[in-house]
Amino acid sequence: MVNKEKIDYLLIGIRELEKLVAGMRDAEIYPASFFDQAFRLTHKVLKELHTLEELQLEALRKQMEEHQRLIDSIPVNRTSQMQEMQPTPEVSPTIELAQVQEPIDETITPIIEDQISHKSGISLNDILEKKNLSDFRKAFSLNDRFRFKRELFGGNEEKMNGAIADLNDLTSYEESVTYLNNVLNWNLEDASVADFIKLLEKRFS
Repeated sequence: MVNKEKIDYLLIGIRELEKLVAGMRDAEIYPASFFDQAFRLTHKVLKELHTLEELQLEALRKQMEEHQRLIDSIPVNRTSQMQEMQPTPEVSPTIELAQVQEPIDETITPIIEDQISHKSGISLNDILEKKNLSDFRKAFSLNDRFRFKRELFGGNEEKMNGAIADLNDLTSYEESVTYLNNVLNWNLEDASVADFIKLLEKRFS
């Protein structure tokens, strides 16, 4: 409301100055009173402008103070701020050796084996062999199964699987050899039998 009144006073002074100057438009010589009135009206206009400027500056100052009070009244969680500012620690990747359940792709086995051997001094073949021999049924390669089935079990796969299952239930090397000698009646000096017995030795070593 105050600003509106100041604008009205400013417009009145401008109109008076405009009217005075317009009256002298066609005059050849300006009377001394013209300059006196013109300076007085100009001073009045400048004074009104200066007053209006001060009012605006004061209004802006109060507005900024009000905004600052609103900002200061907002609650701030200092703990959350500190946590956000702290850098997240980097986690070094670690390699864990998972229990081997299925055959590993032969194309990547050399790479994995090299990494494990480098870190632990234990080869992947050693780990796989120990795992396989703990279950005697998994101790045989595909070639071993074909060979033993043909040379030791007369091509009878069912008989071979039964014997291997029986051996898998035994808990010592001595019991296993006794089973081969008494139940299967194998010649323990036969080359194929000797290779079969080597697998038994590895299982209990």
